[in-house]
Amino acid sequence: MICSLLLFLAYSTLASATTYFLTVFAPNTEIDGALLNAAAQGFYAGLSGPATYCPQGFTCPDTQTSLVYAGLTAMAVEVPGGQAIYVAASGQIAYTPAHSSYEPAGSLTGGWFNKTIVSDCDPAHEVLDFLPVDGSSSGGIKLCPQVEEYMAGTGASFRLYAGTAAFNLTGCIDAVGLTLHGVAEDFGCWQYT
Repeated sequence: MICSLLLFLAYSTLASATTYFLTVFAPNTEIDGALLNAAAQGFYAGLSGPATYCPQGFTCPDTQTSLVYAGLTAMAVEVPGGQAIYVAASGQIAYTPAHSSYEPAGSLTGGWFNKTIVSDCDPAHEVLDFLPVDGSSSGGIKLCPQVEEYMAGTGASFRLYAGTAAFNLTGCIDAVGLTLHGVAEDFGCWQYT
């Protein structure tokens, strides 16, 4: 049986949770359901957990995943000033270091929207997708196997990207979107490294 998918845009927020972990929604691909974790200011599939820091005397929750706020606006952290999430001009979905609001020139914030996937075979599925707010006609979510050399040995197999006007990698897998899974914790750590 062949299933057909219909896409419906939804501008409502997801359930009542305030923090979420991310998985990839890309049916019939090797990355479908892959958990995304934060490390080195990026999001990767294949990591056994996020790269975090919690200072002595501060108790971090026992989470094995990276937590973000709804709409992919920021990392769910306790560090003063937080850690904002942005899309670099190259398409890399990244987050700011602790104690810094620096985002490289050409970075985009916003552009994230909820959409509902309706299928003949499966229940409706809510995902988060990306359309740049810079007026370009690019967009979408991509997972690319071009992982930086400094991530060697970590298990990272794909890095998360968004389609931007300057995105130029090949061999990437287009995802339908990101699934946000609500959790009870208010934050995942002091900071993601």
